[in-house]
Amino acid sequence: MALYSGSLKTQILDDISFSQNKIQFNFDADTMYYSNIRLVDLGMIGTATEYNPLGGVYSQIRNIRLLDGRKEISAMRNASRYLSFTNLLASNVENRDANHKMTKNEIGYTVDNQKQIVPGGAENPAAKTADKIDAVGLTASLGSLDLRRCIPILNKMNVLDTAMFENLKVEIEFETDLRNMVVSQAAGDQKKAQCLLLADEIIDPALQEANRKAMGVVVWEEIESDVFQVPDGSATGGALADTAVSKQTVNHKINGFNGKIVNKVVMMKSFSDKTKHVSANNVVGFGSLGSVVQLGEVVNCSLNGSRLFVSEGLKSDNEKLALLSDTWGDLNLAPHQQSTSVGLDNKHTNSVHKEGVEPLNGNDQSDKVGNASFIGYAIQDRVSDLQINYSRNLCKDTLTVQKYNLGLNVHVFAEVSKSFIPQKSGYIVKYN
Repeated sequence: MALYSGSLKTQILDDISFSQNKIQFNFDADTMYYSNIRLVDLGMIGTATEYNPLGGVYSQIRNIRLLDGRKEISAMRNASRYLSFTNLLASNVENRDANHKMTKNEIGYTVDNQKQIVPGGAENPAAKTADKIDAVGLTASLGSLDLRRCIPILNKMNVLDTAMFENLKVEIEFETDLRNMVVSQAAGDQKKAQCLLLADEIIDPALQEANRKAMGVVVWEEIESDVFQVPDGSATGGALADTAVSKQTVNHKINGFNGKIVNKVVMMKSFSDKTKHVSANNVVGFGSLGSVVQLGEVVNCSLNGSRLFVSEGLKSDNEKLALLSDTWGDLNLAPHQQSTSVGLDNKHTNSVHKEGVEPLNGNDQSDKVGNASFIGYAIQDRVSDLQINYSRNLCKDTLTVQKYNLGLNVHVFAEVSKSFIPQKSGYIVKYN
C-alpha cells in the first residue's frame, strides 16, 4: 500500500502557545500518526538580511523535545549547532538544488566564469532573493524541517499512537541571540515567524491495528552534548616574538556521557566571547555555529583509562578531516573551510589567491576559510571516564580579533544509545 493513500490524511497542527522564546504543539487524543512529522513556515520576519549561512532557518531552534505530558521521550539540546553541522552531510547537488530550498542556508556550491566558488542555491545565489528575510514572512523566505533530524527516535518508531502517549506534544525553545540566526545585526527588528506542524494521521482502523501489533522495543541514538572551555591566550600571544609560538594545553573530564554507550562524536569550536564572531554589525563566516580552526591543534581522548588515538593524537587538518569523513560520511565543504589559509595568504596581507576559492572579503581571503574545522571520531563503547586532551599554538597577533588566541567553547555532541520498551501498563524509556 502506498504511504499516501485513502488510509491517510495530513493534519496541520496549530500551536497552543507561541512566543518569541517558545512554541508548543499538542497532538489529538486517540489518534495514530506516522512519525514523519515536520515543521513548515519556519523562519524569520524583518528587515532584509540572510540567515546564518550554515544553519539557515534551523539556526533559530535552540532546544526541542518530544513529551508525553511531563515525561520526556526524546530531545535535543543545542539543536541549532548540531543541525548546522549535519547540513553538511549531503552531496553538493543535494544541498545546492534541493536542501537549500528547505534550509535557506548557503551550502552547495557552483563555479562562476571567474573560476570562483559561489555558495548558495542554484536559482540565483548572487542575489539570494529567495533567501532574504522579508518584512511580511513570504513563503519563499521560510523553510521547513523534518523533525526526524533532531528527534532521532522518530527514525526508528514507525508511528506515534496517542492511545499510548496520552498527552503527546512537541515543545521547541527558540534561540534568542540574533548573532546565532542572521547575518546583519544592524536593524535588530527580526522576529520568528509562527511555524506550523504537519502530521500524517492514519485513518484506516485495520492499518492502525496492524501498527499497534507491530509495536515493539525501539533502540535509537539520542544526540546529547557537553561543553568545555579553552582559556583566552591573547595576553600570552601578544607578548610573543613575531615567529614564536607558545603551546597551550588543557585537559578536561567530560561527565555528560558517563554510564552511557556512545557511538559517534563531533566537536565544534566557537569563541567564548560571541562579539568576536561579529564585525561591523555582520556575522563573520558561519559565526558561532561553525567551528574555528586553530594553529598547531592536537586532540586526544582518554576513554576509561586508555588512549583513544595513538601517539600524540589527531594533529594535521587533513588527518582530522579524513577521520571526520570516515566517522560521519561525506561532507559538503568548499576548499579551505577547514584550513588556516589559502596557500600562503594570511589576514595581515592582501590575498593573491582568487581562483578555486570563495569570493574575497574585500582584499582578504573569504571569512569562511577556517570556519568549518569540525573534529569527529567514534567511541563505540560504554563510557565510565572520558577525558579530552586539547592543545594549540598561541602566536603573535596584532589584530583586534586574535582568532588563534581567543578563548574557546568546545561543544561535544555524541550519539548515545537509548531504548523505548512498551509494557502492559505503559512504557519505559531508558539508556542502554
